[in-house]
Amino acid sequence: MNTGMQEWANFCGESGESYRFERVSAEADWARIAGTIIFAAPEGRFWRVIRVGEQGGVSGDIHAFWRWREARRYGASAVFVRRDADFVTRRADAKDLSAGLDPLVSASVEDSWPIAA
Repeated sequence: MNTGMQEWANFCGESGESYRFERVSAEADWARIAGTIIFAAPEGRFWRVIRVGEQGGVSGDIHAFWRWREARRYGASAVFVRRDADFVTRRADAKDLSAGLDPLVSASVEDSWPIAA
């Protein structure tokens, strides 16, 4: 349901930096957005971070859907995106956020995946 209101959340990295994320519908085409991504589950008034990653917004990126499927198995129901087209920045932000948020699912396997051109 779209209420017309933009929903935002801030997540802090290990460095202490606060990153502002936009919540997008899980049914939206969020995989085509280049940026840092967080899959989360509601936990009281807060969010339990299930997985942190980065994506290039490449059409047909099946890794994005596999990450979402895995996160849902652990209770994720929300998708948060911080838009950023720069690969180096996304990778650094995702690393900082992962270290600071202690996500339930580690993204270390993702580091060995080939980057889609």
